[in-house]
Amino acid sequence: MTGRPDEAVERAAGGIVVRVSQPGRDALLIDDAYGHVTFAKGHLEAGETWEDAAVREVEEETGVTARILGPLGRVEYRIERASSTIRKQVRLFVMEAVDETTEPVPQAEEIESARYVSWAEAQARHEAQGYANWRWALPKAAALLDWHDGHWEKRLRGLRADDPALVQRWLEARPVLAQLLKTTADEVRTVCPDWSLPSIDEMQARLGLPRPADSVALADAVEHTLLRPDATEPEIDRLCKEAVEGGFHAVCVQPRHVARAAANVSGRVAVCTVVGFPHGATTPRALAAETRAAIADGAREIDMVIPVGAMVEDDLWTVHDHVKAVVDAAREAKDVIVKAILETHYLSVDQVIKSGLAATAAGADMLKTSTGFAPTGARVLDTALMAAVAGIGKVKAAGGIRTRREAEAFIAFGASRIGTSSGPALVRP
Repeated sequence: MTGRPDEAVERAAGGIVVRVSQPGRDALLIDDAYGHVTFAKGHLEAGETWEDAAVREVEEETGVTARILGPLGRVEYRIERASSTIRKQVRLFVMEAVDETTEPVPQAEEIESARYVSWAEAQARHEAQGYANWRWALPKAAALLDWHDGHWEKRLRGLRADDPALVQRWLEARPVLAQLLKTTADEVRTVCPDWSLPSIDEMQARLGLPRPADSVALADAVEHTLLRPDATEPEIDRLCKEAVEGGFHAVCVQPRHVARAAANVSGRVAVCTVVGFPHGATTPRALAAETRAAIADGAREIDMVIPVGAMVEDDLWTVHDHVKAVVDAAREAKDVIVKAILETHYLSVDQVIKSGLAATAAGADMLKTSTGFAPTGARVLDTALMAAVAGIGKVKAAGGIRTRREAEAFIAFGASRIGTSSGPALVRP
């Protein structure tokens, strides 16, 4: 939920702890003093991170030592206490028991019992007695554990675009990805019920990739890019000349070069620029001002960086508000396209899906993988998941794409735009 500057905030963290059993997984459940089935969680102490608090709370409440496998999600709600409104922020993680022989023992007064149960029993009990705002948690945890146990982060997400194993790995992982899409969308529908989201069937159908690499003419996809901070005006002039001669879709330049680029291309190719670049660590008001100024100088496409730090801590609401500020400013003009840069290097695979849903719900026309300033750039899996969320052809893959073969792979997996500083080399036969 969107916060108010004057309201108090309380944060809590915990997790779903899993241990391996025969014939499958067990989940650690708590029966609390209010008649609900839930998971170990509690308040952050001063100076703690979300992760530190989650590990500590699990051990303090159940006696189980666990390690974090990855983020699960976040809920927010408001409570009234002593005539004051408090905004509660609660994050859960997927965790695994360090010692699978340790049985949980309730350690806190508000806990009636703590025990491992089979995954099927955990889901049945949580569905019947769990808190409604966490109803998505166990199904999503199961999907994330399937992702983790299949080692898909390394076996698929880490593959280069030109790796010969890419298509086969994609096909093998597709059932897991379909479940990740479903359970992550269920999460977002629960915690952000007012947002307009694509249906599960629509998103899962878009996993039917790869498509033919010639679905988009390569020159029509290229956004010839020069975003280096030390770029000179002669270099901008050359970029524009190459884009016009190559018949590229657009040039992409920093805001100070927009007017020069627009004069150079004279409408023959689009002018794209960036706002909130490269960290996304600005405010909605600043983003809106940057957007209006860029459009006034001649930009027709705006690539905005989401607040990456907010997304890393599963703050969908801040991501949505930042994107909406740019969208609203862009809509004051006609036919201006907004792309949301997710900077996927810093995000878990489900956060790629969630940030895409938040950005499209806020009105972004397209999603973009990367700024080119993170340690890694575009990844084919991230591109495909973004296409599943936003629509095939509504993704710009950018960051480290230097060869025709790489560009064609990204198009095959759902991109229609390629952000690259190597435009002429990409279209060369």
